[in-house]
Amino acid sequence: MNNKKGISAIVATVLIILITVAAVTIIWAAIIPMISNQLGKGTVCLDAVSQLSLVDNGYTCKNGNNISIQVKQGAKNINLADIQVLVLAGGSTTSYSLINSTTTLSPTNMDATKLPKPNEEKVYTIDTSGISGSIDKVEIAPVVTVGKTKDTCDISGTRILKAC
Repeated sequence: MNNKKGISAIVATVLIILITVAAVTIIWAAIIPMISNQLGKGTVCLDAVSQLSLVDNGYTCKNGNNISIQVKQGAKNINLADIQVLVLAGGSTTSYSLINSTTTLSPTNMDATKLPKPNEEKVYTIDTSGISGSIDKVEIAPVVTVGKTKDTCDISGTRILKAC
């Protein structure tokens, strides 16, 4: 006589289903926050890039060691924390922050409250004396607040600089 006992087919099927549901729940709990965070950043950056532009109405130009840029924000309110200015000269790129008071000459005493608000244009003057070579063009990229972090988005405006 053989007295060996095994797991019945019904119990085995129920165990496999429970293990599968537990695995899916664990993976879901780990993946969904990561995906939703990236989607949130993408949405905020998409809005910021579409709302921020570099305008050339005679104020975006270069004058000696300084450049002036005219920045316009559209009608939609965005969580703008800063604007990164990329100055291209002779094949190299130098990055500036608009809220950095050591490089932004005008408006004086820059901070985040001096950034353009919805439906507003502002002209900024930046000291570019540290750049060697002829300045070719300027680009801007919005820096937005997503949750508790600041993220730099894609470039939203590019202009070739001419003399003032």
